[in-house]
Amino acid sequence: MRMFSIHATALAALAVTLPLLSGPAARAESLGRLFHTPAERARIDRPPQPDATPAPPPRLDGIITRSGGKPVIFVDGQATPADTRQVRINDASARVTGPDGRHHLLRVGDSPLNTGAP
Repeated sequence: MRMFSIHATALAALAVTLPLLSGPAARAESLGRLFHTPAERARIDRPPQPDATPAPPPRLDGIITRSGGKPVIFVDGQATPADTRQVRINDASARVTGPDGRHHLLRVGDSPLNTGAP
């Protein structure tokens, strides 16, 4: 009889401690999200959305070249000093970087010839 009560006591102690050991480990993953509102959790779970529409390409209004200096290009009405490698006089075009960082090959008065990397 004594043997039975020792085993019963050990089983009871095991039954009480086993859920305690597995409970915190199972809940530890969700503690980081526990203190956020449902709206904050939805924002965290949603991946960032890229801009839907890219910025329009700049407009090349004109090119001025000088015999002894660097050329000047007029982009969106503003004069900008240019590098000689940036301008092609034979077809009146220039490589221009837009406000969004994209590079455009533009011809004076026309739409972009191509866009993308330099």
